[in-house]
Amino acid sequence: MKCLLPTILVALTAMPSYAFERMMRSDCQIGFEKLADIMQPSDPDIAAMSHGIRVTPQGWCEMRSGTAGLENAKFDTLEWRAEGITRWTRDGIPPLALEVRMTGLDPDEMQGGMNTGRPNVDVEVLLRQLPDAGMIVVERAVMANSAGDSMTVSGAFERVFLSSPSMMQVSMGSTAFKAGLLSMTLEGTHENPFGFGVDVEMQGVPQAQRDAAFDIISKLPDGVVDSASRAELTAYAGDLPKPVGTLEVSVSSVHGLGLMQVGMWMYNSLEAVMADDDGGSEMEILLHGITVEADWTPDAHVAD
Repeated sequence: MKCLLPTILVALTAMPSYAFERMMRSDCQIGFEKLADIMQPSDPDIAAMSHGIRVTPQGWCEMRSGTAGLENAKFDTLEWRAEGITRWTRDGIPPLALEVRMTGLDPDEMQGGMNTGRPNVDVEVLLRQLPDAGMIVVERAVMANSAGDSMTVSGAFERVFLSSPSMMQVSMGSTAFKAGLLSMTLEGTHENPFGFGVDVEMQGVPQAQRDAAFDIISKLPDGVVDSASRAELTAYAGDLPKPVGTLEVSVSSVHGLGLMQVGMWMYNSLEAVMADDDGGSEMEILLHGITVEADWTPDAHVAD
């Protein structure tokens, strides 16, 4: 397998990580309540959910399914910890680092209540910010199940300044994606093991899934993906819907993919739909300055 890790991610992930301190229950509760006030300000169960928060022996804030307010939660446990939590609880700005773990997510529920018997998925995310550099680093975001399927994502966003609420508003317009890496290892027993939003009509229809993937790959501009990576992606798509092996995709942007570029893509896509135009200019606008590299390594037994 090739090493596709973008240079910027090599440098960022090599930097010393923050040392997480043991969380205090009061900080867990206040932090949760402040977030809930933003996300679900009228939810009558917030107080009960906050009261049920505990601190694990390892110092993580924890919420459990089945406790007050979470009787119908679609997860088993939710744990988190932060470095610099008072930045959030006192000043209303994000902490310097945040780590979240969630267990028992049902991919059938995530895909609209299907019944496929896929094993539950666990998720772990570690984010940290580099204030002096104006960057947010997704050090790792992992989804995994007991069948051996796993997906790991890392990435970096630039022009992010979170020193105050007003700077956070400015950053909403300036934030840009700089680089990322996706690594996905698939065991092949379960179709769509992570519960991604695949069209239900395609579920269980191998050729429809392959054709949809081939169509997307064919529309990637030549300047974005070279012939070798296009061949790797095509080989992966040909093994759908239950590929066995490891796919790595590296994405980097020269100028940074920002909201303006995404907005222009959406505007042109809408115009194309209204004009019944099937041109590829919208994809070129969205992916301008972006380079994609891919490597598909099928399991040795399958390749043989």
